[in-house]
Amino acid sequence: MAVSGISSNSAGLVQPEGVVGKKDLKTDDFLKLFITQLQYQDPMKPMDSYEMASQLAQFSNMEATSKMSDNMEKLLDYQTSQNNLQLMSLLGNQVQVVGNAMGVIDGKASATDFIMNDVPRGTMKVTILNEANQPVSQQDIASHGAGNYEIEWDGMDSNGKPVEDGLYHYEVKAYNLAGEELAVEYRSTGKVTDIRYENNAATLTLDGQIVAGVGAVVKVK
Repeated sequence: MAVSGISSNSAGLVQPEGVVGKKDLKTDDFLKLFITQLQYQDPMKPMDSYEMASQLAQFSNMEATSKMSDNMEKLLDYQTSQNNLQLMSLLGNQVQVVGNAMGVIDGKASATDFIMNDVPRGTMKVTILNEANQPVSQQDIASHGAGNYEIEWDGMDSNGKPVEDGLYHYEVKAYNLAGEELAVEYRSTGKVTDIRYENNAATLTLDGQIVAGVGAVVKVK
């Protein structure tokens, strides 16, 4: 009596009811599939040694890759914890970040500076504004060419009265000899008063008001 071949696609590999397929195969899953494939292979066309060796090699590579991935995750977790510990050393120190914010705490604002890459004409006008974008103080800074310019604000408004503690920002108007407005590289300076870790990212708070990502830090004073 002839023996009919058993198809590897139709032989007894019926998924039990209630079992949901996996998107990712683990080591045990691969082994189960490999053993099942051997168990239900076509007896008239058994798996040759080359094909078996190829699948075993794939299994070996998958296992090595899985272990490497686990080790990389552990290494990244360790590196993140070390970076977070290093950030803690910034507490209480003055840092400078990209931006034009100014925080007033206890009536005082930290001195900061901005950068002019082109030569300004004459004097530059610096306007300090509150959170409602209303000007509270102005000052003129004489041009000395391209480079850094420092801003010192005493925390007083234009009438000589102290402003409330809070978040402020400054704007610089500068022009070249042709009367064209020049671009300004803004910087914010302040003491690190808080560090927060949220959504795998660290943020710094300067002078109790200015919030900046770690990537915005350009200088630690």
